[in-house]
Parts: sequence; structure tokens; C-alpha cells
Amino acid sequence: MNKFKLIIPVFLAVLASCSSKENTAENSLEFSYSIDTVMVDSKDHFFFLNWSLGISDLTQDKKLLYNLNPESLLLEVIDMDALALKETVQLEKEGPNGVGGGYISKLQVLGNGNLMLFDFNKIVEISPKGELVKKYEFDKNTLSGYEFGETDVVSYMGTFSMDGKTYVGELEDESFRKPAKGLAVIDLEKMELNFVPTDAISKLDEFRIIFEMNGNAMMSTGETTYMKFINGKLVLDNTAFNEVYIYDIETDSLLHKSFVANLTGNERIKNFPTLVETQEELFETSNEKMKQVKFGPMILQKEDRLIWRISTDLDRMIADSVVTKDVVTFFDTDYTMLKEQPLENYITSPTRFFKDGMLYSFMNLDDELAFVRLKPSITYE
Repeated sequence: MNKFKLIIPVFLAVLASCSSKENTAENSLEFSYSIDTVMVDSKDHFFFLNWSLGISDLTQDKKLLYNLNPESLLLEVIDMDALALKETVQLEKEGPNGVGGGYISKLQVLGNGNLMLFDFNKIVEISPKGELVKKYEFDKNTLSGYEFGETDVVSYMGTFSMDGKTYVGELEDESFRKPAKGLAVIDLEKMELNFVPTDAISKLDEFRIIFEMNGNAMMSTGETTYMKFINGKLVLDNTAFNEVYIYDIETDSLLHKSFVANLTGNERIKNFPTLVETQEELFETSNEKMKQVKFGPMILQKEDRLIWRISTDLDRMIADSVVTKDVVTFFDTDYTMLKEQPLENYITSPTRFFKDGMLYSFMNLDDELAFVRLKPSITYE
């Protein structure tokens, strides 16, 4: 398959003056952009797109993208400069390089190029060629520094620092019947756990919709927490509230900042039932919740020293169909809110990243891998 590019110019410039609950931006920021779409040369390979690149990550230099098929354990390696498949690596389930037979649901690439595979009961570190490096299990038998309660567990859906020396996950209840207590910050060289109490995670429980049958929880849907290291600090935000938490490992301090939006709502509103008795009610209630604001993750754009966040909210209803709008919010690297602006002709995707100053968003184009690229122009007055 050959690459092609579809150019859709979009030029917008709006003078911004946004305020947060903590401070007001003094600088004026002008933002315009153009959009194009590029295909990835598959070289006759069928990319795994079922999860919308949900188990993928970029190398630190942004040159390679790894995408994992969790069923076949085939690792796809994409050359992002050439926009073409570079190679595939078949991971082993068993044997000396076995990653196990569980269910991997997340992938992270460390600064040294090794890959972390997040399973439900462990995390496996492998080399770029699929060789087993180490397995991580976090519990009272492997960790010191914290007195585990009877039902305390460390979530295996956290994040690693780029140097691979620190892991942060939620400290939660094994049955999920009790709220998460806070963050488990683990020094991987000493295998010591530092507990950071916070309600940043537990307060999201009020928006969880539970499907129960005969008194037993069968299924639930809830909010998403985003957790990543940006500029050496842990950044924690979520889909429900216009806020961010920044944890500094060096000082063991947790900063909370909340913001005020003009173009979207500022938080979810619990105007829906949280306990339903049929799957139909669960899906209907979840669709009703889609009419409310949903905040995206914070994304660092190094070139302009900005933090981007793209959120969705209700734009209008067409009959029973929900039409949403996309809004980008800019923050400086101290998380001062600078500007918010609608995005026109933008393809919403859960998988977004910056490369060469452009924002790439995953697109499934007729079962082929493509990216919508947003090229920004940012100036200050």
C-alpha cells in the first residue's frame, strides 16, 4: 500500500483569556491549524485495529510505534518517520521468554526502549525483540514500607517513570466494593511503597453505573483516570472533573488545581441512575451520560512548551442521536489555563500523541491504519 495525504485546511484564530479557580492567564495566545490525513504502508500485513491502538505506545524519540494484538501476542512495529510497517515480533506465551497466558491490556515503552506489558495480575518487561527482562508483582510479599490491609491491592494499570525506576498505581480494594485509598508510589530499586492518600480516584465512584442481577454485580461502567509522567512529575486527571493533580516524587507533595471552562461543562452531573437491573438499562443510561462533558488526558507538546487537553461535550441532538463538539484547552507547563477553543473538522480518537510538533490521532480508514495530523501555529501577543 502506498501512502497518500489528504489536506483539509482549517484556519482559526481566537484571542483567549481564560481563568482557572486558582489563577488567570495574562498572555494572549493565538491558535490556528491545518489538518491532513496520512496512511501507513502495511506491506500486505493486516494491522490489529480492533482496539483503536489501545495497546500501543511510542518510543521516546517518537520514531517507532509498538502496537500489540493481545490475542495472538503479535507485536507490530511501525516506523513513524517512513509511515510504514517495520517488522512484527511474535511474543511467546510460555518458555524462557514467556509473557504469560493472562490478558494484556496496556503497553508502555520506557526510555531505554524496553516494553512494559500490563496484565491483570503482573507486569512483564521485555526487550524490543520480545526477550523477557523481568516480571513485576506488587503485594505484601514483595513490597516493604506499607502495612497492607486485608483487601488492599496495587492496581496493575498504573504507569512507570521513563527511567523505569518508579511505578505508580492506584491502591484499591480487591473486590472494588470499597473506594480506592489513593496512590501507591513504588521505588522499584528498593521495592518500597510510599502511600499517597487522596480522594482523586474514589470521588469518581459516584458516577459508576452498576448492573446487578439477583443482588450480584454483573457489569459496571465508570469514569477513566489518566496517569502519566510529564516533565518528571506524575500527572493525574480524569474524565469527570475539570482538574489536575500533580505529584512531585522528589518532595512527596501532591498539588491539586481546578479550572473554569467557558466552552464545556466543568464536571459530570449525576442525573442518571447508578444501579440498573438489565443490560438495556445499562446501555441506555450510559448513552444518556454521553450528553455530558468528557475531559481528555493532558498531552505535552514540547515544541511550544504547552500542555494540551481535548474534551468533548454535547453540541446538539439530531432526533435521538447525540452530536458532540471537541474543545482544546491549553495550559502552560505549570498548569495555568491559557485558552480554550473549538476544534472544527477534527477526528476524535482515544489514541493521540505529538510527533514533530503535530498532533497525531488514530483513524481506521476502511480497515487500514491511518492518522489524522493536526499541525498547529501558535503565537503570543
